[in-house]
Amino acid sequence: MESAGNSGSAADPLQEQMDSSEQLARLVAGQDDQRFLLVFHSLVNLLDGFAARPGESGISHARSVLLRSAEPMLSSGRRGLSAGGRPPGPQPDSIYSDPVYIENAKQLIPNRKRIIGGIPTADFPDCVAVGSDTAWCCSGTLVAPNVVVTAGHCVAGGCASRVFVGQDVTEPNAGEVIPVRSAVAHPEYRPPGPTHDLSVLILSEDSTSPPRAIADADMLRAASTVRLAGFGNTDVFSSGGYGLRRMVDVPLASSDPRFGSDPATEFVAGAPFLDRDSCNGDSGGPAYLETNRTWYLAGATSRATASTFRPCGDGGIYTMVGAYRDWLRSVPGGHWT
Repeated sequence: MESAGNSGSAADPLQEQMDSSEQLARLVAGQDDQRFLLVFHSLVNLLDGFAARPGESGISHARSVLLRSAEPMLSSGRRGLSAGGRPPGPQPDSIYSDPVYIENAKQLIPNRKRIIGGIPTADFPDCVAVGSDTAWCCSGTLVAPNVVVTAGHCVAGGCASRVFVGQDVTEPNAGEVIPVRSAVAHPEYRPPGPTHDLSVLILSEDSTSPPRAIADADMLRAASTVRLAGFGNTDVFSSGGYGLRRMVDVPLASSDPRFGSDPATEFVAGAPFLDRDSCNGDSGGPAYLETNRTWYLAGATSRATASTFRPCGDGGIYTMVGAYRDWLRSVPGGHWT
């Protein structure tokens, strides 16, 4: 099921920036891993602000990015420096205080094979854009020649008329636009309840792009990170950027109830270190994991964690696609192999 060009081997162009931030954050935080992640996260966003807008305007922009990046990690009663001169720590209900997230993040940061800055990608052509008749509005994953998995709330919201198989929705001639024959949300998805947030789109014809194999529960239990892909907005306040497929690696977090997930059917993944998280328009898009040098579909993007401060950038909840394998195949019309 692994197609050519899907190796996910692209180099992260921000690796030098990440290396510098890692060294400085460790110098500031010492052996305090929780504080190290807070400082590291803020530093990479500060440097990104300078890179985005050089000069005096860049300083102002960088300061704004830094404050917005750090804000969700600050305890509500501890603004500014504490009496000991140390910066405040993360909120107790934040993923930034989760031991599993902290450990997985520590492993991810020095891993040079991972993409932690977030980049446009031609890899993972099974990651498709999903749209209504008039607009592109979600993401999804091709799991059989004419079957796309996406979020239940995409179908409920009227975003399920067509899919785009390609890298950039502004260049439709460089890909395939395939109408959806039928769209079926999981029978237990009942808004406003958030769980079972999964849908199947049966396409009117087979795509020429190879589908993605689905990860099983053992693969997910063994993973420490996932790779997110999608066409969604690119900033934490979801103000724009939809249309180009991008990818980023993020650490997995625990299934602690405070994050708002159902451990039987969902998992939690932390935010990327640079604030370019899965966001509006990434709904239904894939969270991949790698096993034996092959990428599998582990989850579909559902929603932000219960402790989120911003619309995007504070971690997310993902529906375990493997938990619904039998249901996926039971939907009429799919060309499963």
